[in-house]
Amino acid sequence: MSTTYGDCSKPKKSKTSEEITFTSYWAHLPSLLLHDIFDLLNRRDRRNASAVCKHWRQNSFHPKWWPTMKFRLENNDEEKSRFFTNTFGHIVAEANITLNSLSSKSVEEFIQLLHQLIRNNNLKSIIIEPSHCRLELPMNQSGSIYDGGLEEIISILKTCLLTRLNKFSIGCIEDLCLYIKDILENLNPSYVTHLGLASVKDDPDKYQANYFDPKLIAPFTKLQVLSIDYDQLSDEFLSKLDSAKQLERLIVHLHGVRKNHPGTTNQAWMDFSHQHPRCELRLTVIHAFEDIDNLHETVMRQHMPLSHLKVFFCEQVNLQIVENLSNYADTLRSVLWVDSLSNSDNSWILVKPWLDESPDPFVLTAWLCKNLEEFVFFGYKYWEENLIAIGRLRGGNLKRLEIAEPDIIYPPGPHVENALLEY
Repeated sequence: MSTTYGDCSKPKKSKTSEEITFTSYWAHLPSLLLHDIFDLLNRRDRRNASAVCKHWRQNSFHPKWWPTMKFRLENNDEEKSRFFTNTFGHIVAEANITLNSLSSKSVEEFIQLLHQLIRNNNLKSIIIEPSHCRLELPMNQSGSIYDGGLEEIISILKTCLLTRLNKFSIGCIEDLCLYIKDILENLNPSYVTHLGLASVKDDPDKYQANYFDPKLIAPFTKLQVLSIDYDQLSDEFLSKLDSAKQLERLIVHLHGVRKNHPGTTNQAWMDFSHQHPRCELRLTVIHAFEDIDNLHETVMRQHMPLSHLKVFFCEQVNLQIVENLSNYADTLRSVLWVDSLSNSDNSWILVKPWLDESPDPFVLTAWLCKNLEEFVFFGYKYWEENLIAIGRLRGGNLKRLEIAEPDIIYPPGPHVENALLEY
């Protein structure tokens, strides 16, 4: 007898009606589909999505999302440096390389990075940013400096990398500037837009001068930015730049003026400005202790398109240069004169007696040079009222005005008057 009290009996389970469990394979999506998904995300969301699994993370390292990379080769994080080298060295288009150049380990890592860049078909730019102006080369097994390290760097650049680049800088490394001729001969002249050949000398009083034939620079017709040492600059060199119609910036590093240097003429600079009406000249003077006194005669020319003047640690002010800055009224944008802070007699050279009403040269420069936007002055005493005048004359166009607080001279007081009398 049925015990269901007239209720219908429960139907039997059908084999086809069982619950179906779907399993998704997100970790196995095709790379092409992942790239399409990542394209829809911003950088932050793409980084978060790459944390889903190893497959997604590996697919996030694609050249189109990593066009530029700053490689930091430091002793304190070799594992991170190697990860960046192995992961991005073969995909980035622009490689900015910061390294501790006085560490042989960092230099070794730099060489390994260059080997990775050989595999990179996207590479367009190598900019080196060393901590110092020379390289501490690795040691060989006998414990002496391994000169082959430098040769290996040059060999990789010459044979594998330079022909692909449109931007290249030696990073002011003095060791590399000895190979500038080889570098120029292996670059693609019709392709290069930015070229950094200037150096900083470890010993400005004693260094090996290196020159190349100015004819080597003539084929570089697309140059926009070029840096060189003053040793290379001449009328002939300027004339060889005539074909670079897009040149916007010429940077010159000066450590000294050799006795047989031909110098440049006003006529050459007039011709240069005619050929390159938009080009700025940026002159950087570094540790020129012996030649700073005569630069107004040996180097400076009235028709230079001078936009930036930087003088570092020459331990003296050339008043003739300072007084002639207003000659560059149409082009001058920046003046940096930096020396050691001191209370020596020389540090008071720009402080005129209170009753002297002749115009201050920097104030005159601020008045006449309408494009001036930066003024930095360290190592010399300077009247407060002149700083105020410079600020007021340039107003909102002045982006940077810096001077050491101990060097600011305030309105006359007994201590100031005594100092001026002693001077």
